[in-house]
Order: sequence, then structure tokens, then C-alpha cells
Amino acid sequence: MGEAGRTAASKALIESELESLRWNWGDAYDIGHDERGWRALRRDGLGDVLTVATPHELYKLITEDYSVKPVPRSYAPDEP
Repeated sequence: MGEAGRTAASKALIESELESLRWNWGDAYDIGHDERGWRALRRDGLGDVLTVATPHELYKLITEDYSVKPVPRSYAPDEP
């Protein structure tokens, strides 16, 4: 596989991971990925941005954060 193929595969994997995280947590957290890593921010405005290197680590942090203080699920995905 050439460089372009690896890049396309990598982007597809990132998009798949984002879709999965957002499916599970998108109504409670704003979830994203960039060159700095994976991040999540509570939609209720409490707490700091959760930033880690992998989607698995982010899932774990979100789960831990939510278990300590659940985010009200009444927030629409596009509301802060």
C-alpha cells in the first residue's frame, strides 16, 4: 500500500472511531480529533477538556468522568 493509501486508511479509521465515540457520547460530550490527539468537552460546560493519544483512552476517560458526574442528556449535540 502506498503512502496515499495509508493516509486514506488512517483517515477512514479516525472517522470510524469518531463516529463510534459520538454515537455513544455525542449528546453529552463534544468529541474531536486533531494533530494533538483525541479530545472531549462536556456539553454542560463543567470540567476541563479531556485530551489523550488514543480513542480507547478517550472512551475510558469519558466513562470515568461521566460516572463521577453525569452530563444531562438534554443538551442537543450542537449546543454548548
